[in-house]
Amino acid sequence: MASGHFEVKKFIMSESTWTPPKFGSPVWLGISAKDVARAEAFYTTVFNWTIKASPRKPEQSEIDAATRLVDWNPDVKLSGGIVPRPDGDNPTAQPPPGPGGVVLYWFVEDLTKTAETIERAGGKMIGSKEPIKEGDAGLYRFFEDTEGNVGAVYQLVSNKCG
Repeated sequence: MASGHFEVKKFIMSESTWTPPKFGSPVWLGISAKDVARAEAFYTTVFNWTIKASPRKPEQSEIDAATRLVDWNPDVKLSGGIVPRPDGDNPTAQPPPGPGGVVLYWFVEDLTKTAETIERAGGKMIGSKEPIKEGDAGLYRFFEDTEGNVGAVYQLVSNKCG
């Protein structure tokens, strides 16, 4: 995710437009992976998930292009995928695999105001100081809660996928 990893939460499902959920709803589950193929094999074996390639091209976003999308039952109103963790210190990348390597992204109306609220509540914003662009669809940032758990907040900019 150098630029973000969700065209309206990772190229939301297979629809061409997306209706935003209620404020505060989980919208994306990111699973960090050092080896995306290995992680894909693991989750396919354990949970029998259907996983598909990202529609993004490397020139749009290297990380998005390398992400593998989980195609859950349509009744599950959550999208997500296995996201490569780039080497080095990249402030726009998902946190590393390991404890805290599964990141839930929460839909918010205003990323800046939510970041301020997180910090007032005792949490802290981590990674990029600026919102990370996710195609033309949205913006996101990572945060750490008061217990050290990592999450992300996501703001919709456009509901056009693709």
